Amino acid sequence: MMLQISVSLVAVAFAFLVFYLIQTLKSLKHSLDEITSTMGQMKNEVTEISSDVKDVILNTNEVAIDMRMKLSNLNHLFSSVQDVGQVIHELSSSVKQSASSILASVQPKGASSKQASPFSGKLRTILQGATMTLEIWDKMKSKKSSPQAGTMK
Repeated sequence: MMLQISVSLVAVAFAFLVFYLIQTLKSLKHSLDEITSTMGQMKNEVTEISSDVKDVILNTNEVAIDMRMKLSNLNHLFSSVQDVGQVIHELSSSVKQSASSILASVQPKGASSKQASPFSGKLRTILQGATMTLEIWDKMKSKKSSPQAGTMK
């Protein structure tokens, strides 16, 4: 009798074990089904994202090429501006030298200068003012071009 009770208890315990094992396996199957569907969705989304990333990379390359072309054009512009600056500097130097030579030729000499003194004095003052203006202009321009010369190269 004891053997029959023991066998009955083992059979009942085995039935409960099988029942809970079946419930666990069903839950596991449900989880695996969800994981499978999620992986399928992820695969589709990754495909969409990868095509978007390719488009972004292509656009970025186009923008980089466009920027290189525009920077190249700006380099030509800055070179032209530098050339214009040099021409203006040379022109102002030649005007300053001309004004200095005119001033030197207009300066009064001896007795004859006393007769032309009022006119030559005004002319000399105007030429001195022009010469000083050009010198100030050259100094201002050299101060402005000094910091930019380091960045241009």
